[in-house]
Amino acid sequence: MGYSKALMADSRARDPRAELSTKVVGRRVWRGGLEATAALLDLSLALRGDKPFVPKGVYRFSSFEESDAWLLRMMTRPAKLARRG
Repeated sequence: MGYSKALMADSRARDPRAELSTKVVGRRVWRGGLEATAALLDLSLALRGDKPFVPKGVYRFSSFEESDAWLLRMMTRPAKLARRG
């Protein structure tokens, strides 16, 4: 069931909101989104190898600061420790 263009035009003419002007406050600039960060993600995955960023498991911390410090330490650790022999 469709509406005729005449009915739709008539309903817009009676709508008081149709007479209000629209003010543009700001504009969003498209910066590429995830496509722009794809190279950085590829680099970080290549550096980590098959080791995940954060080990699996449940972790308990006494504060958000302790959690953030642990997460930073886990994300910046080397992929494999060199064996001395």
